[in-house]
Parts: sequence; C-alpha cells; structure tokens
Amino acid sequence: MADAKARTRPTLGQSGHNRRTVREGGPNPIDVHVGGRLRQARMTAGMSQEELGLGIGVSFQAVQKYEHGENRLSASRLFRAAKLLGRPVSFFFDKLQTTAPDMNGEELSRDEINLLRDFRRIASENVRDHLLQVAKGIADAGASAKSRRSSRNLY
Repeated sequence: MADAKARTRPTLGQSGHNRRTVREGGPNPIDVHVGGRLRQARMTAGMSQEELGLGIGVSFQAVQKYEHGENRLSASRLFRAAKLLGRPVSFFFDKLQTTAPDMNGEELSRDEINLLRDFRRIASENVRDHLLQVAKGIADAGASAKSRRSSRNLY
C-alpha cells in the first residue's frame, strides 16, 4: 500500500506549485533583498557576522547564507536580528519592489557604510553639519567639472 501511495504522489514541480530553490531558479528575490538589508544593517552597526550569529543563535556561515539570500530568515530570527541591530522589522522590507527586482545602485557599498557609521559617531551636530557642507561642495565641484567636460565634447 505504501508503494502505491509513493507512486501516485506528485514529484517536485508536478503538483502545479513552482517551488523555487537556490539550485533551480536561484534564490528568491525577496530573500536576496532582505539579506542585503540585513548585511547593510549589520555593517552599519559595526557588527561582524559572527557577532550577529551569536546574537540570533546561528553560526556566521548561516548569517552569510541569509545575507546572500541562499537561506530564508524565519520571522522569529528576523525579529531578533532587527532588535539586536536596532532596526524596525519593516527596515528589511523597505524599498522592496513588488515587480521584478532592479539593481539600480540602491545598495550601499562598504565605503558608504563605513562613512555612514563614522558619521553617526561624530557627537557634535555642528561638526556633522560642516562635514555635510564639505561633502556637498566636493560633489557639486565634481558634477560641474563633469558637465564642463561633456559640453566640450559636443563641439
């Protein structure tokens, strides 16, 4: 009887459900997004993968898999991570697109995360304001130099 049941049981993909696996179809885009946000929050907090893993009860290898979207974070583990990183759970879903994912430079680079973390450590609001003015001046100077170069190429 068990053999008859085993033969009639649908195999993966036959049941009408398209189960996405990392091997077949790649990681789920939502898991990749949540993992990227986890990485961003962890790095902004200045925390290692090992420290985050200890805080949420997994190995650093599991944290790596979460960050790459290879493994899915459970709700309870995501809640613990959010609490540990000082973020609302909604942070991990912010900027999530309901259509196909678009990699348009929304993710922060390691340098940007380091800059943000160091900026937040500056105690004086006056110093932070001055630093922002300097950064804006540098960015504006770079943009106008680029604009001048491109307008010269028109003639």
